[in-house]
Amino acid sequence: MSDKLWGGGYSKKTKEEVERFTAGEDIQLDERLAIYDVIGTIAHDYMLHRIGALNNETLQRIFISLRNIKDRIEKKEFQLRPELEDIHMNIEKTVIEEIGEEYGGMMHLARSRNEQVLLDIRMYLRDQINEVLKLVLNLISTFIDVGGKNLETLMVGYTHTRQGQPTTVAHWCVAYADSLLRIVDRLEEVYVRVNQCPLGSGAITGVSWPIDRKLTASLLGFDGVQENTMDAISSRGEVESEIIFVLCLLMTVLSRLSEEIIWWSTSEFGAIELDEAYTTGSSLMPQKKNPDVAELIRGRVGRIYGYLVQVLTILKGLPSGYNRDQQEIKGPIFYSLETVKSVIQVMPGLLSTIKFNQERMLNLILDSYSTVTELVDLIIKETQISFRSAHRIVGMYVKQTLNSGRKVDPDLLASLIQSETGKEIKISLGMIEKAIDPVSTIERRSHIGGPAPVEVRRMLVNRREILNLKKDSLAKKVEKIKSTYKKLDDLVQSFTGK
Repeated sequence: MSDKLWGGGYSKKTKEEVERFTAGEDIQLDERLAIYDVIGTIAHDYMLHRIGALNNETLQRIFISLRNIKDRIEKKEFQLRPELEDIHMNIEKTVIEEIGEEYGGMMHLARSRNEQVLLDIRMYLRDQINEVLKLVLNLISTFIDVGGKNLETLMVGYTHTRQGQPTTVAHWCVAYADSLLRIVDRLEEVYVRVNQCPLGSGAITGVSWPIDRKLTASLLGFDGVQENTMDAISSRGEVESEIIFVLCLLMTVLSRLSEEIIWWSTSEFGAIELDEAYTTGSSLMPQKKNPDVAELIRGRVGRIYGYLVQVLTILKGLPSGYNRDQQEIKGPIFYSLETVKSVIQVMPGLLSTIKFNQERMLNLILDSYSTVTELVDLIIKETQISFRSAHRIVGMYVKQTLNSGRKVDPDLLASLIQSETGKEIKISLGMIEKAIDPVSTIERRSHIGGPAPVEVRRMLVNRREILNLKKDSLAKKVEKIKSTYKKLDDLVQSFTGK
């Protein structure tokens, strides 16, 4: 006869190799869910007591055992037994061993493991999203700090990996801050969908007991109930894939950032210097200072992309209801979150310790014709010719002055204007130099979102305000969960007297 809690209809024991195959890795992953399984069970069993399904003595004994298990989990003393398959059976079996099946055997009344794992994962994901949000907000704060210190630090903006136009380090910092703020918005949106309680869905069609789903949702700090029971059970993997997708976008942003840091820190660019604390040396070449942190961040994005494809591939062919395939979603979501958190934890230090080589970055601007677009605008203002004609004139001017060491040549420009338009327009040396001066070029771009220091300063103040609002919102969500768990602890204490 089977020794499983569900084995009443079985005459044979499960083969050891089958247990290893079906539960081997999964039981290790379940360690992350242990505390949530206990908390969810407390709420569920209290609800059963409220509807009259559990008497006072049964609930009291269950609560005493669950409190002891919770203490052991928090002290990392609760060892999961693989032969019990998952965290749910481990906890139920432990309760039965401690207080007997007469009482412990009632703990799982009106509940299926299908909904139980959904509940545990959603409670876990709430906390994980909040942790990621905290780390991303900290990184945004770092960008704002670095930007505030470099409002007038010039740098080249690139298109097609070629020098395009001059900008500032502060403008670059706000660009990344804005990109990351959109990641924050997406995580907040996902949180709303995660924070719906699936408990009460049963195996697929709910249960025949008069359960109070709104009560358990409220007890566990959820914003509402995921109503349709078939949808709730079938939706496992949906929010997981959505979260992993957002993490993919986040890692894409950080990979782009790492790519820039790697290139800019080469001796050929010489635009920045990385702090030794965020580099490693060579075992053979003593002169090396390798950007390993940035390289590994860039490399680990592949893991997250792979996890997303893995989850979507699992989901694509599943019929309605629970399928054991969905167990395979745990690893991708857990590993994605852990990988991304490790990346975001190291990035602020890497970024905040960068030294910008201002002289080198200015020379990159001056040597690259990156302000020459200003000549197009100057010619249009002076001659009233079309943009396309002025563009063509400046293109010819650039090509010819390349052969003369890029010296400013007013006479050549006047000659090209006359040959192209027939107009004799004299543009002085001073007018040209003012037009192509990098600082003046940037200051003229004072429109909304431009790199002019006055506009970037406004954006930095605004982003700091947005950041503070996001932090306040996050703090409220975290406090709501913390307060919810405290109330459940008090509830247990009121029944156990301890």
